[in-house]
This record gives sequence, structure tokens and C-alpha cells, in this order.
Amino acid sequence: MIAAAMGWIGTFGTIGAYVMLSRGSWHSASLRYAALNGIGGLLGAAASAAYGAWPSVASNLIWSGVAVHSAIVTLRDRHVRQPADVEQLPARPAELLVAA
Repeated sequence: MIAAAMGWIGTFGTIGAYVMLSRGSWHSASLRYAALNGIGGLLGAAASAAYGAWPSVASNLIWSGVAVHSAIVTLRDRHVRQPADVEQLPARPAELLVAA
């Protein structure tokens, strides 16, 4: 039962991250997006391992690896950039209307 719950939480996490990305609420280089994908992939891998679904374990671990790589690249880019180089983007489309 715990493995099933972990699998569902991981699945909802990765799908939720994609929904937030596709709606424009999150950016693909955000740490939130990478973290939710990474944690969701690890939870999915753990649940799949409990059931012996090894292809699913492998794909979820790869998914998590991609998320970790994305987070590392994002953190490295933030560290290298100077504050004047960072472009501030509005968080929500409604802010675009207020600014105009």
C-alpha cells in the first residue's frame, strides 16, 4: 500500500509539474520544476522497484537524472550571471497587462 501511494504521489507530481509548465506558471529552467520532476521520478522509481517493474524503475531514474541535471545547470547559470544580466520576467500574464 505504501508503494502504491508513493507511485501515485510521484505520478501526480510529475504531471503537476508539466501542467504548471504548459500553463506558463513555471519556467522550464525553474528549480521548482526540476525539484518536482526529480522527487516525482524518485518516488515512481521506488514504487516500481517494490513491484519489480524494472523498466519503469529505469525510466523513472533517468527522469530524475534529467531533473537533477537541469537543476545543476540552472544553479550554475545563476551563480555565473551578474545581477545586472538577470532579466526579470513577469510571474503571471496578468502582470503583463498591468505593466502595459
